[in-house]
Amino acid sequence: MRMHKILVGVDGSVSSKNMTKYVAHLAAVKNALIILLHVHHRVPMTIGGEAAAEVRKSLAAESEKMMAEFVNIVKAEGAKCETRIREGKPANMILQVQEEEDCDLIAMGSRGLTVLEGIVMGSVTATVLNRAICPVLVTRNLRKKYLDNPFFE
Repeated sequence: MRMHKILVGVDGSVSSKNMTKYVAHLAAVKNALIILLHVHHRVPMTIGGEAAAEVRKSLAAESEKMMAEFVNIVKAEGAKCETRIREGKPANMILQVQEEEDCDLIAMGSRGLTVLEGIVMGSVTATVLNRAICPVLVTRNLRKKYLDNPFFE
């Protein structure tokens, strides 16, 4: 199975952290590169000028801080990674980055930070599963045994 690049969509949730640890172990075993992707929402069009620039700067800073934690998770498992931060709809950005980077696998948690939003607007995971052109690994409530020793070595 070809596995050179794995796209890992992260949102800061515990589920996302656990999934990242699991996938980092897989990447280390396969000597694959992990591309960590975080997508934040667009700045509303009602905010303009310097205020919009300030909001974008703040969102970027928050994203960078969060991504540093995920980089540490990946490196602790012995895998290599790069980071990408995008603005827009998460499902669309995940699919776009997968194509741009020619990733062999997309990994994501089944539940992120916004449960209510998922019910009202549709699930990011469901959209990615329906539209992806590569395999998608979805994790949900990983038990401790999978995080401590993911492949039962």
